[in-house]
Amino acid sequence: MAQKNMTIETLAEMINEGFKTTATKEDVKALEERVTTRLDRIETLLMEEQKRKIESLETRMKKLEDGLAV
Repeated sequence: MAQKNMTIETLAEMINEGFKTTATKEDVKALEERVTTRLDRIETLLMEEQKRKIESLETRMKKLEDGLAV
């Protein structure tokens, strides 16, 4: 394998090229906000479904109690 002499400038250019595709703090913050928003929406949907199920169970339980005259 042939050895290639590398100058500081060449190395600096290579490192600079690598950083061109690195996420910025703003990119990370925007992604975090999107994830948080989606998780909040999922949580809301799950809580609404849970509330509907509980209300349904309460209604059915009331019917059973009334039927049994408890």
